[in-house]
Amino acid sequence: MRALTVVALLLSACALDARPAGVVPDPSPYEAELQRCVELVNQYRATIKHTPLQRSAALEAFAAKAAANDGRAHVGHQYFRRTKGGGVSFAENAIPWWPMASVGGVRGALEQGLQMMWDEGPSGGHYRNMVARRSEIGCGIFVNGGEVTIVQEFR
Repeated sequence: MRALTVVALLLSACALDARPAGVVPDPSPYEAELQRCVELVNQYRATIKHTPLQRSAALEAFAAKAAANDGRAHVGHQYFRRTKGGGVSFAENAIPWWPMASVGGVRGALEQGLQMMWDEGPSGGHYRNMVARRSEIGCGIFVNGGEVTIVQEFR
């Protein structure tokens, strides 16, 4: 009986995603902003002659979960701390639950937030994460009502 239940659960789970193998899921509604996040960090890094970071799907997936968790909880870095970086991230920056109306939406929050982090300079933790000797980055965006939380993960 137990084996039959397990098989039934597995079959129903497979039926939830009826896309043929190899079909890519729909892109994020914030695909342009996710790409912009990576581009901006790399533009900042280039000003001090640091190599660009590669966009990572694994870090991006983790960042999306972190942004959703922290945006709902209104607790910065909660997901990162609880999961110890999920086995994929070594460092995290966050733009927590900014009111979109006052910053011009998701893109405004992204651009203003990253500028603030960069402006911290070498004594700032966000800046240090952006310039550290890492090779990959992933960004996540979560919109909750009129607020946006943006998270960057690095490795």
